[in-house]
Order: sequence, then C-alpha cells, then structure tokens
Amino acid sequence: MTRVVIIGGGAAGMAAASRVKRLKPEYDVTVFERTPYVSFALCGIPYLAGCVVKTLDELLYYKPEVFIKKRGINLRLQTEVLSVDVSAKKLVYRSLVTGEENELEWDYLVIATGARSRAPEIWPEIRELENVFYIKHLDSGEQIRSYALKLPHGSKAVIIGAGYVGLELAENLSNLGMKVTIVEALDQVAPKALDPDYAEILENHLKEKGVEVIKGAPVKEFKTSNGKAVAITTEKGEIQGDLFIVGVGIKPNTELAKEIGVKIGETGAIWTDEKLQTSIPGVYAIGDVAEHKDIVTGKPVWRPFAPIANKMGYVVGSILGGRDAVFPGSVGTSTFKSFDLIVARTGLSKAEAEKHGYNVIEADLSGYTKAHYIPGRAKLHLKVVADADTGRLLGAQSIGATETVLWRINVIASLLTTRATVWDLFFSDIGYAPPLAPVWDPLIVAARLLMRKLGEKPRRA
Repeated sequence: MTRVVIIGGGAAGMAAASRVKRLKPEYDVTVFERTPYVSFALCGIPYLAGCVVKTLDELLYYKPEVFIKKRGINLRLQTEVLSVDVSAKKLVYRSLVTGEENELEWDYLVIATGARSRAPEIWPEIRELENVFYIKHLDSGEQIRSYALKLPHGSKAVIIGAGYVGLELAENLSNLGMKVTIVEALDQVAPKALDPDYAEILENHLKEKGVEVIKGAPVKEFKTSNGKAVAITTEKGEIQGDLFIVGVGIKPNTELAKEIGVKIGETGAIWTDEKLQTSIPGVYAIGDVAEHKDIVTGKPVWRPFAPIANKMGYVVGSILGGRDAVFPGSVGTSTFKSFDLIVARTGLSKAEAEKHGYNVIEADLSGYTKAHYIPGRAKLHLKVVADADTGRLLGAQSIGATETVLWRINVIASLLTTRATVWDLFFSDIGYAPPLAPVWDPLIVAARLLMRKLGEKPRRA
C-alpha cells in the first residue's frame, strides 16, 4: 500500500490530503496536526476577535469528522512529529494528549508546517504577559475577544504593526468600543501593500474613524506590572494601553525541514521546483512553509496567502494521485478591508518594478464605480504599472470605499498570470451597465493613459 504522510493540517495540508484520497482512495493518507483543528481560516481571526464571527467553529470550513469518516483520511490531531528519518522513510510522532510515542513509515512526505509569528522571538517576555497577544492559532482570536470583552468600555488597545492583520483588528476592536492606537515602525501604514500616497489616504480614513496612528516608532520594550503590560516604549515616547496585540509579521516554520536536510531557499522558506518537490526526492513542501516563483519577475518569493496554499495542496495531491501537474507560481494579489475602505494590490509597484530593472511607466487616476447619472456611485483610486519597453503589465493597486476595488485588481491579476500587455487590458471585454460600471471603466482609462506613452499598436511582451 502506498503511504502518504502530511505534516500540517492547515489549508495546504488538507487540500493535498483530500485530493490524494479523491484520486487514489486506496492510498493510506495520514495528516499530523499539533492543534485540535484542521482546514482552518486564520484570516478570520480579526473578525472572531470583533464578534463578527460568533464562534470559533465557524472558522472551520470542515469539521475533522468530515475528513475522517467521509474522506478516509487518518487524522492525528494534537500530535507532533518529533523526527524524520529520510533514508529509512520513517518518522516518530507523539500525542500531545497522552504523551505516547510511535513510528510510522511513508512513501511520500509532504511538509505543510505553515508559518509562525515573529513576535515572541523579538520580545520573549510577552509569552508570559496576560494582556499581550499575537496570532498563534485559531484560539488566539477567542483569547483576544474574551479579554477585550472583560475590559471597561473605552479601554485602550495598542496594536503593534500596521499590516493587514493589525488594520483589520483595529476596525474590529474599535467596533467593540475600544480606543485603538496603531504603532508602526516604518513611515507609513500598510507598507507592504500600498505606495505612500495611497497609504496616506488609508491613514486619514483611520483617523476619521477615531484610530490613533503613530508611525516611525519601533518598539524598544514592554513595561510590565503584575504580569501585565502597561506600556511600550518607542522612539516617539511611551504609549500606555490595557490590551496589546503584536502583529509584526510571520516567518516560515522550517525547523523540521532543516532537521531533515531539505534545501532552504533565498527567501528563508523551503525551496521547491515547479512540482513543489523539495531537494529530497519524494519530499514535498506546500503552503506558508514553501517558496515558489513570482510569475511577473520569474524570481523566488514567499507569499503566505491562503489561496496560494490551497492551490499548492491541490497540485501536490494531484501529483501524488498520479496526475501530471505543476504549480506555475503567483503574482502577489492581496486585499483587505479597513472600516469603509477596500485595499487591493497585485504584482509590482512602480518602486518594486524599478528595483527589478524594468523601465517603468505608470497610470495613476481616480474614477467612479457607476455611470455619472446613477445615484450612489463611489470613488476609487487606481494605479497600473507597465514596462515601457514592451507594454507588459507589471502590477496595480487600488483603494476606495467600494468592493469593486477588488474585482478590478483581480482583472489585472488574471492578465499578469498570462503575461498580458497594456493593449490586452485596453481591449478586454469588461462588462458594462450604468448601475454597475461606467462605460469607460477606470481599468480601461488606465490602459488608455499608458497607451499615450506606448502608442496604439500592440507590441509583443
């Protein structure tokens, strides 16, 4: 019997396990997961903390019983893998409930160990502080919510880091009646998502919603009293709070992979080929622990996003199930909501494209979501970046109080995946109806602006 072992029961791991069993139901597929949960939606944690999601179970796409009873997957919850012998194709695991240790042989091994917060490595003392939180797992959302709801109305939440999770938590904690301060080490909010001018639009919106924003303020230390943090010290002074959330980013969880001896890529995540196989034959890596190719630049990237993890799992599951499949890479599409604003981006910004050596042109405009004669139209800001030499699209970002921000960025993302040009964008047959989109959609206007510099005749990128 062919035995497939998957270490990690998140999006990637369970996608791979499910795909293998669909294609090869006779295979023995075992998944090891340290927590009591699988197929979990970590992206929903801010909304669990803010009571938008009522219970933790709602963040589970499928309950464990579905995988065990309906799909025939051997699910080992609350179990950790202690060691892996690649030459013998054997591993040792231990139950975190009973402490019992056992061995298991495998024919194929899939590493899907995900990523973890950098917070406790930067400030080890926060592990023991009652009112300081960072995202560990699904339980983190419940812990934040429980603590926040015990505090008096108007208590102060200090969020360290103005990335996606920090900004989403700012909205949700504000909606619980807390006063929120965001502290960011860099000189803008959403530094990985937006150019400075678009970040300023977002920052002004946060301030309008009552959120205090302190930029250029790396945290030096936590001041504590009686097992709690009472303040943080920064270059811009001391900031007091009742609840602290550290959202300074994550790193791939590669410890086990390093012990096995697989190659670690230049991004710090596990190196993989287009079939997501590591440097050791028969050992694969998927999800937030693995790097992959950027379709725009052709260079390795690490992007810990759920849609990418799911597709990686599907590809490896297909390969192990006997299908010929490859993972082509990603273009870096991401989005988030902050109060009334939607932020989305894909590909490269102008500055990033220039760093990669492109001769860059950019269209930057404001547009509307409906025909001018239809009530309720919303304004959005849009940038589209292209290569001046070939007309190839390189990226885009957008911000506005409308969910259509995302679908417009998704259009660019799809074109980036096929290495399309500005002319492909201009001639895209985007749908039109007065209450849904203007006849000259902002996307088409952006292409037209770029064509003023490129010319009307298409070139081959």
